[in-house]
Amino acid sequence: MKITIAKIGDDKTVNFAIEELYKYLKIIDFDSIVEICSYKSYNPSLENVIWVGMDDSFTNEMPAVKDSRLDDAILIDVKDTSGKISGNNPRSVLIAVYRFLKELGCVWVRNTADGEIIPQYPLSPISVYINEAASYRHRAICIEGSVTCEHIIDTIDWIPKAAMNGYYIQFFLPVVFFQRWYDHSTNRFLSPEPYTRERIQGFINRIEEEISKRGLLYHAIGHGWTSEPLGFESSSWDKTDGSEITDDKRILLAEINGKREFKNNMPMGTNLCYSNPIARKTVTDAVVSYCLEHPNIDYLHFWLADCSNSFCECEGCRDTVPADHYVMMLNEIDERLTNAGNDTKIVFLAYGDLLWAPENEKLKNTDRFTLMFAPITRKYSQSFKNTDLSSGEVAPYLRNKISLPTSVAENVAHLRNWLERSGATDSFDFDYHLMWDHQKDIGYYGIAKVLFDDMQNLDRVGLNGMVSCQLTRASFPTGLPMQMMAEALWDKECDFEEKSDGYFLSAFGSNGLSVKNYLKTLSELVDFEYIKYFDATWDEEDQKRKFLAAQGLVSEFEKVIKTNLDSIDGNTRKSWEYLKIHSEFLKLFIPSLIRRSEGASAEELARLCNGVTDFIAQNDSRLHRTLDTFYYHHMVIPAIKKEY
Repeated sequence: MKITIAKIGDDKTVNFAIEELYKYLKIIDFDSIVEICSYKSYNPSLENVIWVGMDDSFTNEMPAVKDSRLDDAILIDVKDTSGKISGNNPRSVLIAVYRFLKELGCVWVRNTADGEIIPQYPLSPISVYINEAASYRHRAICIEGSVTCEHIIDTIDWIPKAAMNGYYIQFFLPVVFFQRWYDHSTNRFLSPEPYTRERIQGFINRIEEEISKRGLLYHAIGHGWTSEPLGFESSSWDKTDGSEITDDKRILLAEINGKREFKNNMPMGTNLCYSNPIARKTVTDAVVSYCLEHPNIDYLHFWLADCSNSFCECEGCRDTVPADHYVMMLNEIDERLTNAGNDTKIVFLAYGDLLWAPENEKLKNTDRFTLMFAPITRKYSQSFKNTDLSSGEVAPYLRNKISLPTSVAENVAHLRNWLERSGATDSFDFDYHLMWDHQKDIGYYGIAKVLFDDMQNLDRVGLNGMVSCQLTRASFPTGLPMQMMAEALWDKECDFEEKSDGYFLSAFGSNGLSVKNYLKTLSELVDFEYIKYFDATWDEEDQKRKFLAAQGLVSEFEKVIKTNLDSIDGNTRKSWEYLKIHSEFLKLFIPSLIRRSEGASAEELARLCNGVTDFIAQNDSRLHRTLDTFYYHHMVIPAIKKEY
């Protein structure tokens, strides 16, 4: 079969989209003839070609969006291998190409190099029609966890394939995430590897190139604005003895209990004296300069310190809620950027003490700002869908004596205050479904459903998307949670059962629905909230019964896994291989839960958990793409071992 691709213009992201279309068409049908022709503009007189790129006549056919640079719409109108694949911006063209390829049977079931499953068959005349806009503007992932450069690039490669549109790199230089990998501190079978700040900067340069090549929206910084501008290095949550605090810098720090020093000995956790105009100017100068020096950043995150109950108690600060000082600085930043002709979006956050909305200040130029709602202490057994959101109340703000809300309803009440009082017109959820709790959900099914329900209902709480603060490696045993997040962000009306059925059939082949039922049942039997809290009010006998049932289910399903491993090849087999490792892991992990429910001693639990961590460490070469062993070691194992 002959396919002629007519490229419109010379945009680098459209060029990449053409390369991807050519590559995958040749994988599907190596014998097909695929030709690429270039044109400056669309020529409707040419027939029997697929036009790929942007043209005003194409855009006029697409659903209207508020901002064509930030919002995505796609048009695929191909009949008998002739027509057009387009989007309302270059990134959307790439998303449209991947959507077209999905219609031909291509799937990407994990954000890993081994996650693509591409069919091979003789191509026949192709007809596809899709004309859609994304339900939400913000559909991005944030760097977190323990990573290599390759892990991040694999994720960035997956993002447009899943119809997501952005990536966020925290910190001025995110040393901490690479440090966790190269130190191998949780793997006694590996020795530390050398790394330098210069090498990590090289990684970031490569990552930025990959973001730019795909036309993704680039989010940056966040942490560090209250320390880096003062000369205090903050590329992690590391602590220091405070010897670097000079007298001229000390006067700028928040006064707490009569002292101006680092909060918890951590520069990045330390707020400033925001009633002091010098402190505010020091920070706002740095933000403005960074925007002007880095025009490649679409969204610059301006956050305050990363510790709750750390705000200044001096006479000038104590009667002003932190959010009012925060909005004052935001307006100062906007005024200077506007005067400089800079249009970088500034992201500000509702998080920690800043969950309490301003009482007097409002944003003056709402087009500049995007509100980030970060309910870090919420429970993930609740969703925006299954919660009575009207029941939430906001407690009075008590400086340095707050308790952060845990219920979804309370957190949403804070969000609504912010939206009402600040005047913000754009916002997104910055949430942590895949940061901690997913590793306590052994089936990865329960958290996937909560995540999906949340994404479907973002607009219900006044949010326009999600930047997922998550572990980069979060696909063990499957990539279902990430895929369901992406599906609902693109189309909030889609159906979970239909999409999850499709996922399991794509990832595991004809027996995919048996895998779905298996993992769903595991999630039901082993409640991740129980593993998270080991609440004494839970019925331990009932938990033990469920753990024993899960143990029996794993043993029985191993037969299904073996049968499929003996008969399937390619990356579909890879999905079964991960499931096999997962079953071996559960045969060690579930006994620790059983003994925990039976009241085993700390010594016995430590021995059982050491067996689990050794298994993970010894299988690092097979698991590293999908499981963040650093976080597993620090977040799951201590709870079971009674190390609170």
